Amino acid sequence: MLGLDAVSLPFVLENRRSLPNLSGLLDGGMLRELGSSARHLSASVWPTFSTGKQPSDHGQYFPFQWSAEHRQYLRVADPAWSEDFDCQPFWHRIAHSGLPTIAFDIAHALHDERAPCLQITNWSYQSSGDAKASHREVLKDIQRRFGRRPIGPEVPVAKTARQCIAIRDQLVRAVRAKADATLHLMQRPWSLFVTGWYEAHRAGHNLWPVEGDFASQASPDAMLAVYAETDRQLGRVMAALQLEETDTSLLVFALHGMEPNRAQDHFLPEILSRLNRLYLGQPPNGYDKPAALNVTAFLRHALPPTLQYRAARLLGERIQDWVVNRALVGGRDWHETPSFPVLSGGEGLIRFNVKGREFPGYFEPGSPELAEFTGWLRERLSAIRVSTTGEPLIKNISLVDEVLAGSRRDFLPDLILEWAPDAPVNRICSPDIGEIEVSLATGRGGNHNDSAFLIASGSDAFLRAVAPVGNISKLGGLAESFLLDDCRLGFESRAYCRSS
Repeated sequence: MLGLDAVSLPFVLENRRSLPNLSGLLDGGMLRELGSSARHLSASVWPTFSTGKQPSDHGQYFPFQWSAEHRQYLRVADPAWSEDFDCQPFWHRIAHSGLPTIAFDIAHALHDERAPCLQITNWSYQSSGDAKASHREVLKDIQRRFGRRPIGPEVPVAKTARQCIAIRDQLVRAVRAKADATLHLMQRPWSLFVTGWYEAHRAGHNLWPVEGDFASQASPDAMLAVYAETDRQLGRVMAALQLEETDTSLLVFALHGMEPNRAQDHFLPEILSRLNRLYLGQPPNGYDKPAALNVTAFLRHALPPTLQYRAARLLGERIQDWVVNRALVGGRDWHETPSFPVLSGGEGLIRFNVKGREFPGYFEPGSPELAEFTGWLRERLSAIRVSTTGEPLIKNISLVDEVLAGSRRDFLPDLILEWAPDAPVNRICSPDIGEIEVSLATGRGGNHNDSAFLIASGSDAFLRAVAPVGNISKLGGLAESFLLDDCRLGFESRAYCRSS
């Protein structure tokens, strides 16, 4: 099972001549488009795949996620709260059945030390984080042979043309290293090998061939170069599988897709700041007296992107996390904060300040005041327009309680905003908030969408098992039922029940 993270199927189909291995899989295999939890929460897809549960039941929606208990953003792997998530992946159950299993670089997998199989996480993954493994000596060997983190860090600021060339070249090298490491680990015994490749994801954000002041200065063919190298390395893995003595079933999948960036979340902090003040009866465009200066936020906005890019690479993730928390949370008066934005992959996510969940809290849970505020806020958000065109800023506002009810729903935001414009805009207005002018500063020409798919290749029995799968949450169950049912039926091929 090989996940090509955030690969754009339309882009693949448009460039089939440059992608012969993916094109061959499309011609000879089974293609199915899948439903995805990226429909509401774009960064929730890998935990949804791993656990077979929706975000409201596994609790993860972002790698650097809001913790109400700690009143700050924490990485989901942080021991301060990682036990609170439901994170048992399907491959653990397969390994417990006695089948040798390898899980290599699967995003947001937790507690590697407990894995009943060979499990490595965060070796060369899109988001930053410390590399961990169930077998530390294997991780050290991979790092020694193929590099400590070939994909490198990503800093969400606008990149120059020279920086885009460097990103392209690094991603080409990184996908070669990922294939090398994959082939190296494939020499070990396995019945299930599941892995994630993230280079096309990184390329989609930074090298998407789109013009606009929100994007980086990537050349038109830069992203295709990374896709082409990914295709070549996929071909190496496919060739190695074809050399096996017995048939092996291959599932290539993407849990979400990529498209030209449409994010408008750069407006959300100021929108909510003004609407919170309006709700509290204060002047919507400023306090009676100046608020305390948040020095960290000032520096993040004042430093040129190139300096931010260099600083982030030098300081490391712990300092970066501290800076982000200080910029987004520092100086906030929680007694005067009915609602606040939370980090996302580009969608608009809003959380209410509810007593017993946030501290100290503003609304009583389930109170008429909270219901009234929810309706009040939705009405005013819906009234916001793009200043230059008059079109709505927001296409749809979803209540999480209505679309994602579950046992860990309290980890999630309360409102999800779906943006209307086809590209990031710079100026918005409404009678309630006045006019706000701010530009998207991430440098991302491309961003996620919910276009998930799989391509299956293998025996007729495998293709019959794949045919009913319609959602990314069902992929793990497919692997379980196919492998374990085949073992119960007594199949002894290396692809299904290879013994160690």
